Amino acid sequence: MHMSSMWLLCLLAVGIAVALPAGEDANAEIVKLESENTGDKYSFAFETSNGISRQETGEVKPGATEDEGSISIQGSTSWTAPDNKKYEITFTADETGYHPKFRLVT
Repeated sequence: MHMSSMWLLCLLAVGIAVALPAGEDANAEIVKLESENTGDKYSFAFETSNGISRQETGEVKPGATEDEGSISIQGSTSWTAPDNKKYEITFTADETGYHPKFRLVT
């Protein structure tokens, strides 16, 4: 095996090990899941047993022509970090871009 192949395999193994969840997160389960899609509107929400929650709604906004429409999205994500503090990101996304707001909840 060439030396470059060995390095690639080592980097791949380290990447996989780092990407695997550990502890409580590895065993987290979805405790709530809601989803709806009507074609021009959608929404979803979920919560996990380890305190992660996510919700999002979106709506198609028609434009002057079929090719000029846009989508307006609002959502939030919250989680408890290893320091036992709860964080939240709320956001909107539309034709003007992505607008997140980050805050420490507790």
